[in-house]
Amino acid sequence: MFEQLIRQAVNNIKDYTPGKNPSQPGVVKLASNENPFGPSPLALAAIAKEAKNLHIYPDQKSLALRAALAKQLNLHEDNVIIGNGSDEIMQLAAATFLKPGEEVLIPGHTFSLYETFTHLFDGQPVVVDLKDKEQDLAAMAKAITQKTKLIFLCNPHNPTGTMISAANLASFLTSVPENVLVILDEAYVEFADAKDFPNTLALVKELPNVLVLRTFSKYFGLAGLRVGYGLSSTELVKYMFRVKPPFNVNRLAQAGALAALEDKTFLEQTYKNNLKGRDYLFTELDKLGLEYKKTQANFVFIKVKQPADELFLQLMKQGVIVRPLTSFGLPEAIRVSIGTKEQNKKFIQALALQKAQAAG
Repeated sequence: MFEQLIRQAVNNIKDYTPGKNPSQPGVVKLASNENPFGPSPLALAAIAKEAKNLHIYPDQKSLALRAALAKQLNLHEDNVIIGNGSDEIMQLAAATFLKPGEEVLIPGHTFSLYETFTHLFDGQPVVVDLKDKEQDLAAMAKAITQKTKLIFLCNPHNPTGTMISAANLASFLTSVPENVLVILDEAYVEFADAKDFPNTLALVKELPNVLVLRTFSKYFGLAGLRVGYGLSSTELVKYMFRVKPPFNVNRLAQAGALAALEDKTFLEQTYKNNLKGRDYLFTELDKLGLEYKKTQANFVFIKVKQPADELFLQLMKQGVIVRPLTSFGLPEAIRVSIGTKEQNKKFIQALALQKAQAAG
């Protein structure tokens, strides 16, 4: 019955595969790159205080949060748009600029919503495969045609954790026509410590066709509130505001995100824990003889040389949930979030036990 009512674009969209949530106490979830310390304490206090205002609609332009972000990032508030997660900003960009039949360049083996939103607005996804698990900017530049309208780049890349350097990004952008929008998804930017990581805030000021996406889900520990933001030229943001639903970000989300920005103690704890956990996992994975990628994010990509879905089930029996990357087109790889010291140790112990059992 409904097949005749559904747009063809909807038939092209694949269901999103989320990380599995624990159903039993004591299970460690290292599947979705969430903050292992929970939400920011200052955010929790602000949310509790704001709860008494839930009968009032939220500020439809998120003025206070935009002003705080603009001040912290040395931009103007008109360069900032707030979304119900950064994925909503992607959808707004596609809704604002993408015409039916136009092409969207997408790196291979990455966040599935890039392709979802392309299909949703009748665009044509053009997937450019990775090169040694890194985004191949040379191949992407060659893939640009007169039909190209949007380009998605994920930096650091999800799920491999690899990065595009400042020099490589600058070189690539010189090959992009002015009428093509480059969307830089920086969901994990706060964890990057490489000296040659791009300063995309400068690009926002220099290039009107660049849209930078960031989120409060990972670093700030507010994944459940769904708050993300986009940074771009004032003209581009102005048009996206026309498409944005008026009350897309709720009062609790705005209050929590605003407070989390100021929680320096929590953010420093999160950053230092990630560095220590990253080094620990690298050392232990070397001992296990497993191949992985040096990450600039809060997760590690690991090649496991066996069906990832099977390993996922085996690890889950030991109380550890990881992300099998089968849905990313990488059936023999997993992605593990960097957790607390105890969580990381439990993961390594479970992985080592499974590896020993597999060896006979």
